[in-house]
Amino acid sequence: MPYAPTLTPYLDENPAPRVEVLFNSFASGTTAVTVYRLAQGREFRVRGAVRAATAGSLTRVDNEIPFGIDVTYRAEMFNAAGLSLGYTDSAKIRVNVDSMWVHNPLDPRGAIRAMFRATAARSIARPTEGEVFYPMGRRVGVVIAGQRRGVSEVALDLVVDDVATADAFQAMLGDYASTTVPTLCFRLGSKDRVRLPRPFFAATLDVEEQDQTYAIGGETIAYRVKGDEVSPPAPGLLIPLLTRADLNAYYATRAALKADNLTRLAVNRRYDLAGTA
Repeated sequence: MPYAPTLTPYLDENPAPRVEVLFNSFASGTTAVTVYRLAQGREFRVRGAVRAATAGSLTRVDNEIPFGIDVTYRAEMFNAAGLSLGYTDSAKIRVNVDSMWVHNPLDPRGAIRAMFRATAARSIARPTEGEVFYPMGRRVGVVIAGQRRGVSEVALDLVVDDVATADAFQAMLGDYASTTVPTLCFRLGSKDRVRLPRPFFAATLDVEEQDQTYAIGGETIAYRVKGDEVSPPAPGLLIPLLTRADLNAYYATRAALKADNLTRLAVNRRYDLAGTA
């Protein structure tokens, strides 16, 4: 089926490298779509694009696209009764970014660029649930096993170059004024020789800040991080980068907004205005 998306990468740091997934049209009768991202044999629903309402077109920014590997996007279309109309054609892209980026999936605005320490991901374990039993009369054991788990208790030790980045990293996990889910998205750099899934979602319940040069007047700060691979937060949840408040702050009147943007899709793509409010 046609209607493949147009994929546009943005490599700036506002707030981090990402890709726009733009569907200019859908099959007749489509009122909602779910957009999927496929990479390394794993399929994820794109955040903010789960049964998303549409009037013939849709644009979403994927802040979780992994770097340095082929990534494929497509969408499933639904009619007003909720019945599937099939899938669009797919489109493929590879975004090469040398740096590693880390963010909380629920708020991509706080993304930081960081670097793994030499101690990171040197040992990667994926344990299998189960136990060995030794029945009477058997010389060898019998295994009663479940399924193999994801990566468990991997070292995700980081280093950042300045205090502002260190503060942003701490804010991803919550602070005195806010509470959030301590799940982080690690997007490894294209050239990182680390055998972790891309992207890697980790429950970071054990984070320890370690001074490197701060005490002697520098700004280098390191973190000892232990993480377990987990599913990302529900993909229907996110804080959008472009909001109605941004549009209202930029345009004095609704007439000015309409004069500068011919269609609703054009308004939805004004990512250059994100953060104006």
